[in-house]
Amino acid sequence: MGAFNGFSLLFLLPLWVAPIAFGAALPEGEVQALKDIASTIGKKNWDFNVDPCSGKSNWTSSVQLQGSENAVTCDCSFLNHTVCHVVSIVLKAQNLSGSVSLEFVRLPYLQEIDFSLNYLNGTIPKQLGTLNLVNISFYGNRLTGPIPKELGNITSLKSLVLEFNQLSGNLPPELGNLTQIERLLLTSNNFTGELPATLARLTTLKHIELYLTLTMKNWGDKDKLLTIRRIGDNQFSGAIPNFIQSWINLEILVMQGSGLSGPIPSGISILRNLTDLRVTDLNGSDSPFPQLNNMTNLETLILRSCNIIGSLPEYLGKLTTLQVLLKK
Repeated sequence: MGAFNGFSLLFLLPLWVAPIAFGAALPEGEVQALKDIASTIGKKNWDFNVDPCSGKSNWTSSVQLQGSENAVTCDCSFLNHTVCHVVSIVLKAQNLSGSVSLEFVRLPYLQEIDFSLNYLNGTIPKQLGTLNLVNISFYGNRLTGPIPKELGNITSLKSLVLEFNQLSGNLPPELGNLTQIERLLLTSNNFTGELPATLARLTTLKHIELYLTLTMKNWGDKDKLLTIRRIGDNQFSGAIPNFIQSWINLEILVMQGSGLSGPIPSGISILRNLTDLRVTDLNGSDSPFPQLNNMTNLETLILRSCNIIGSLPEYLGKLTTLQVLLKK
């Protein structure tokens, strides 16, 4: 699965996006914004003696350790290919130790921010909600505070990855406005409260996981990155909501050690596209085995410490794609 998130902007941007076009240049306002961003995040090796869209110097490094990446990508098609705009900043595992810059708002064409596996601290600026972003990842940093409700304004967002930080508070109901989102990954933070009912609107979701992470590889070991997609190691409360049946495109659902209570709702039977279902450590009273007979694509099924009583249903033997089954 390569680098942990595997969500490449290459699939999102038009084919004419290129590092540079002949005669095209980045406006001075965006150059200055990059300078201010570099100062805030602690990026010290960008060479402003060359055009940031040139792909030269340290703007795009061709040789990287596995899992690390250093790239500024521009769209140089504007005004008959004479003007460039920054559309993506990916700085994975670059030992950045500053904070998330407010100056991103000065890059109006920006679609991707990926600062995975760094040491950024402070809070997520609410001003990011003014951008038309497609991908946000602050995986594996040291961010604190709540998720700003303003992120719910980014209706273009397809992937929001905030795993392995120190974020806290309730999930804002405004996340339900992200109706194009496919991945919502919030593992290993300190979130509390119930899952907002507005999440029922996220019908484009493909990956959402509630997962308790017991171990994590050293962030300094940049060539060995985690690949599991999940939301967990939080302290959510309440029952597993029946609105999960709205996530009809969901392929992976993992709720392990999330703080939620059972039983597994009957509405889960609607999720016919599931290939991976893992539920563990639910609070609550005893309940029968959930109805899963419609999940004919299921490959991995793990149900552990879910207070399930009774025997395994016979239909499990007819799920020909099922490879793993664990019930305790």
